[in-house]
Amino acid sequence: MWMPGRDRWSATGDKATQVRHILGSAAHAARAVELDAGDDRNVGAQYIETARALASPIVVSVLTRYPNAPSGGGRTGELLRSLDVSMRR
Repeated sequence: MWMPGRDRWSATGDKATQVRHILGSAAHAARAVELDAGDDRNVGAQYIETARALASPIVVSVLTRYPNAPSGGGRTGELLRSLDVSMRR
């Protein structure tokens, strides 16, 4: 939420589910690529690595203001958490 008088966004009080908004499109794309490759998990993992490599420092900075990605979400959730963990290193 925007805090008046501050020069940046504050994630204070926001939930881990917001991480899905930040990383969800990459996770869904990785899953789509997996399915297109005959459900090949290696293809999805490569896509996640590429997404991590392309993420700007600003995206990483915003992400670290939130708790870790939530559990659940099936294979797409696994990909989301994988990307989340790799970006926080």
